[in-house]
Amino acid sequence: MKTQEFFDTEAPQWSALYEEDPRFHRRYRRITQLLSQLLRNPGRALDAGCGSGVFSRYLSLKGWQVTAFDASPEMIEAAEEIPSNVQYQCSTIEDFASPDASFDAIISFSMIEYVEDDHAAIHKLAKFLKPGGILIVSVPNRSGLLRKLEGIIFGIRTVSRNRIFSNRGEYLKFQKQQYTSFELDFLMRQEGLKKLRGIYLNAGIASPEWLLPIFERRWWAAMYCAAYEKKS
Repeated sequence: MKTQEFFDTEAPQWSALYEEDPRFHRRYRRITQLLSQLLRNPGRALDAGCGSGVFSRYLSLKGWQVTAFDASPEMIEAAEEIPSNVQYQCSTIEDFASPDASFDAIISFSMIEYVEDDHAAIHKLAKFLKPGGILIVSVPNRSGLLRKLEGIIFGIRTVSRNRIFSNRGEYLKFQKQQYTSFELDFLMRQEGLKKLRGIYLNAGIASPEWLLPIFERRWWAAMYCAAYEKKS
């Protein structure tokens, strides 16, 4: 199975996860809070690896003119089932084309880690961004204990030939890399992108609410999300 085929199988329930799974709902609230703080003046936005369009629709409702693409045709079909003003395309980052400096903002959540050449992907996104524009991405947090435990569990599953922890962490088969915050920030600096803010997501639990900020830290959380500004 290829990466695109795996996400095809995930497409039917992808949008519902953000409404029904408390952990995904928490992620949605924290990411949209970041978007509302940093993307205040609507313009042209790109959602690279849009999935079923959850965050594309959010930006569109905030007045942004949104173009979005995903490599999974089933994800694009799921996105288009919900009426919006978003312009969707089925494409990979390698094949997607747009003039340089054509977007005021770019978001890319949980895409870069699945790309064969992440350096080329980040370079391309940076070229699409206008000077002063903002790129916001999320990636797996390699420093987090959750990711280390996840890797151990997946290793046991692999060695046991799926007899133990059956079907746990299926997406790990398709991830090409994970990152520390330093590694991602360094890649962005190479492309002339200055870090504005970084947050950690997914504590692996959804309650109690007051406890979550304690685990949404570099040493524990499963994801790193950061915003970068393109130098003028």
